[in-house]
Amino acid sequence: MRQKPSGDLISLYLNVLMGLLYMGGGIYLIASSQSFGLLPRGTFRYLLAGLLLIYGAFRAYRGVQRLF
Repeated sequence: MRQKPSGDLISLYLNVLMGLLYMGGGIYLIASSQSFGLLPRGTFRYLLAGLLLIYGAFRAYRGVQRLF
């Protein structure tokens, strides 16, 4: 069985890594305190966090799916 070229493997690992980073950003938005002034406030904060979690999960899933 042939191995994938190293460039393909790097892009797959980057997809998974970026997916985890997006999900981490979503978790950070939900869990961080409200006193930090640079983060969005109110409902927009939770909508953005939800979008980051969904997109991160999708991107990580797509990377893992292409790995096998």
